[in-house]
Amino acid sequence: MIAQELPTVMVVDDEPEVLMAVTDALEDEFYVLTSTSPLKARAMLEGDDIAPLVIISDQRMPGMAGHEFLRWARELSDATRVLITGYTDIDALGAAVNAGQIFGYLPKPWTPDRLRRLIREAAEHCAVRRALAEERLLLSHLMNSVPDPIAFKDKNLRYLRSNVAHAKALGVDNPDDLIGRTDQEIGAEGAARREAADQAALEAGITVTDIQQDAPASAEAPSRRRWYSVVRSTFKDGEGATEGLVTIARDITAAKEAEQALSEAHATLERRVAERTEDLAATARDLLAARKAADMANEAKSRYLATVAHELRTPLTGVIGFSELLLRGGVSPGEWHRLLTLQAEAGRTLLGLLDDILDLSKIEAGRLTLENLPLDFRTLVDDCIALVRPSASGKGLAFNSAVTSALPAKIMGDPTRLRQVVLNLLTNAVKFTPAGSVSLTAEVLPPPAGLGGAPSRLRVCVADTGIGIPPERLSGLFEEFSQVDETTARRFGGTGLGLAICRRLVEHMDGRIGVESVPGQGSRFWFELPLAVSAEEAAALPPLTGAGPQAPSGRARGGRRILLVEDDRSTQILVSTILRGVGHEVDIVDNGAAAVQAVDTGTYDLVFMDMHMPVMGGLEATTRIRALQRTPDRPLPPLVVLTAGVTAEERERCRAVGLEIFLSKPVDLEKLLLTAATVGLPGGEGDAHD
Repeated sequence: MIAQELPTVMVVDDEPEVLMAVTDALEDEFYVLTSTSPLKARAMLEGDDIAPLVIISDQRMPGMAGHEFLRWARELSDATRVLITGYTDIDALGAAVNAGQIFGYLPKPWTPDRLRRLIREAAEHCAVRRALAEERLLLSHLMNSVPDPIAFKDKNLRYLRSNVAHAKALGVDNPDDLIGRTDQEIGAEGAARREAADQAALEAGITVTDIQQDAPASAEAPSRRRWYSVVRSTFKDGEGATEGLVTIARDITAAKEAEQALSEAHATLERRVAERTEDLAATARDLLAARKAADMANEAKSRYLATVAHELRTPLTGVIGFSELLLRGGVSPGEWHRLLTLQAEAGRTLLGLLDDILDLSKIEAGRLTLENLPLDFRTLVDDCIALVRPSASGKGLAFNSAVTSALPAKIMGDPTRLRQVVLNLLTNAVKFTPAGSVSLTAEVLPPPAGLGGAPSRLRVCVADTGIGIPPERLSGLFEEFSQVDETTARRFGGTGLGLAICRRLVEHMDGRIGVESVPGQGSRFWFELPLAVSAEEAAALPPLTGAGPQAPSGRARGGRRILLVEDDRSTQILVSTILRGVGHEVDIVDNGAAAVQAVDTGTYDLVFMDMHMPVMGGLEATTRIRALQRTPDRPLPPLVVLTAGVTAEERERCRAVGLEIFLSKPVDLEKLLLTAATVGLPGGEGDAHD
């Protein structure tokens, strides 16, 4: 293959021997242009005779840093940019990557194989981007060549794309001005009617409606009221979920006018419109195929929004509920301390969840900054173990730790983020280990073979004898919002953010993280970090202090026998304390199976039922309770939903099994007391909805 037929790669480095080495590594697959000066390379790019797929630059060069040259190159060429350097300028590289200036980074010394793999990927990336740009341009030309107004909207009815004909029909010159806006935000004529029709199409799948509206004047048609046949058809993602709809409007004024004069012509025209509708719907589905891949990620996040909301509301029940209970007064000093302790635990749970979400947001936005301070890793490990040891002891777990004597007394790193990773792995190990042991080991590994001058590495392993992880779930375990399965999430809690944050933090510290696991035997999580030694003393953090609130006195009421079905301990204590405080008798069970047995063998005036519980959930328990055989003198008690799940879908599932009365977490004390006092009594159920 001659040089002109090979894809072009430009290499800029002030060291001729580096240019020669790169050329030798790539010349079999690429036509390599070289320059020792960023300014000369820029002049080459400003010419019209070269179009490289990849631009490679050294970072440290006289007169201009590599990332600054690549920023110039981005303005002149759409080539993929790659940085090769012998030192690590974290600020410059971080700024370049976050601004989208470079595709990849390869540290010196590099091997020809690593270089070739990276440049092949970069060249393919550029080729794909250019092909995608051509496809988008072709799609735009195709849409604008169609005289019929065409528009795409997402399922929130915001514009994704429009052709010129559709924009002009709305009185907008530039179709790009519609993107991200709704018809009401644009001020379009009949916006409410349009959006109602769009919503109907999202539910039906496809609709065809005839509308009449003012059309802009043109040489072919003066301004007047005209008829349009509007086709609305949904498009779906790879899993069959609706993502949005396409709208195609066709001017049928002539057909409508002919319809008034001649019914036979009207029938003929109707057949042609139906045929055209089918053709246009097929065309719309073809045009949307290129967009579906980019929309699939939104569906994954939407599925877990309900999980995040549930995890937020559960600790909020303790925070708000215990506060209201204390404010009502009448609490003994000993009970006051116990309730405040439970409230603090709920608050810390909520804070931990919010911290996870904020950490993930910072990392994704590239705003996370790591400290580089001297720290005592042995003390850090001891502190983490001290935090999880009470939970391990409560479950009867053996706990072992071993830190190698080869580890220096002080190492450099970010103590806060390192503690966060270690504590998360230890907490997970204790949480998912019902019996057996948990162990932590830390060792020092030599530098990887073939990388002269590379630092030694710190390897930390946390092993347990817990439930283990199925092999098919291991690959996605460190992804955002990922958990082993929904049953595990309900049994052990959490949103699937902890391990994703650990992975991001470890990679941010130039390390790597992994896991080996056997279902039923346990798991072994590990991470490795570059080891930097320091003799400096680590700074100590000041302790935090806080004060508790005072609560006013409240009222008392009572009189009914109530069953509370709830697996969360703080919610059990809060609700039972409130109800017993006004004179009610309260029995507590922590799962749906126990609730069925309690109702079958006991007599209750009212049942408060949580939905998400181990062993048996609230929906199945309700169905089984409804099926129990009772006598007229011992009827089934009314059931009230008490849950942190507040989505419309969940409420519909509750109504499907006969649950019509809802109380949401965090618990409102007044509504709880009103429900307990009135539901099941004449005239009482109507006021119990939350």
